[in-house]
Amino acid sequence: MESSWSTSITQSWKKIAGFAPDALQLIIIIILGFILAWLLKLIVREVLKVVKFDVFGYRVGMTSVLNKASITHSPSEMIGIIIYWCAVFLFFLIALGTLELYAVDHLVTSIFTYIPRFVIAVFVFLLGYFLSRFLSRAVLIGLVNAHVRSAKLIATLFQMLIIILFSAMAIEQLGIARGIVVATFAISFGGVILASAIAFGLGGKDMAKDILERRFKASKEEKSKPDEFSHL
Repeated sequence: MESSWSTSITQSWKKIAGFAPDALQLIIIIILGFILAWLLKLIVREVLKVVKFDVFGYRVGMTSVLNKASITHSPSEMIGIIIYWCAVFLFFLIALGTLELYAVDHLVTSIFTYIPRFVIAVFVFLLGYFLSRFLSRAVLIGLVNAHVRSAKLIATLFQMLIIILFSAMAIEQLGIARGIVVATFAISFGGVILASAIAFGLGGKDMAKDILERRFKASKEEKSKPDEFSHL
């Protein structure tokens, strides 16, 4: 009985002693990851400030989005924070890989394979969102200058169209239910196009009416002028 207890205790200590180096390596990698992530955050934030990224963020509406979400950080600081946590997560996965467990290795490999697609999808969506805000504002200004009554509605529909397009591209990049995404995009795209056509028609009917009235009036005035050769 005593020999069995001593044998089990000895085996347990051997397992702990064998696991201790891996655990120590895991802790060191995680601590190193936090330090490097913090340095990377500082570097990225300073570089973005030098290139005046905050000014660009204000122009494309990034600052207003952060304010609506009650986020007090500037766009450059927010990107630095995102990069910080992404780096921490990356080092955490690397640390888990040192344990050399099959389930953990399989999970880490799957995540590393999916990360590039996820990053590209997020970038595509954010690009589409801020591009839609910028272009819809330009469309709104142009329509207001043209005295179109439904200018705001048309600009909003135009923004929705761009967001739907880039959202479909982002989801396609993730590889999630591609058939459903294509069908949903086609229906949404057609709906927005139809709504835009109706809104543009309603907003432009007064303009078309004014143009036709001016042309009809000018044509009527031309016909009412006396013939120059009538007194010859």
